[in-house]
Amino acid sequence: MKRLAAPLTLAIVLSGCGPMIMTRPANVDAGGFDCVSATLQRLGYMITAGDRSLGFVRAERTHGLFRETDVLVVNYVAAGTVDDESEDTIQVRVSRPSGKAPSSNGVSDAEQLLDRCGKL
Repeated sequence: MKRLAAPLTLAIVLSGCGPMIMTRPANVDAGGFDCVSATLQRLGYMITAGDRSLGFVRAERTHGLFRETDVLVVNYVAAGTVDDESEDTIQVRVSRPSGKAPSSNGVSDAEQLLDRCGKL
């Protein structure tokens, strides 16, 4: 019974998690906001909302055996617009409409977006 306790506990802890937020300085040379939009489309996301002037885009992708939907909301913050940031920043919020923790696919997609459009 002890062997099952750890995975069960982990599943309970993960199922209670809400959205995940990841932030990284932007790689301006990669194309800034255009890089974010192009990468979301390349990853198979449908852009459902956005405003270029605000640096905001919302995208959804349904995938997997259980047809999970992940939602990525990306804020591209230009240098100097918030708290005197010295460089552009990308913030990605990964969530699911059901309120469950983001799927591993959604988290992986967010990491790929940050790897492509952010500084390592």
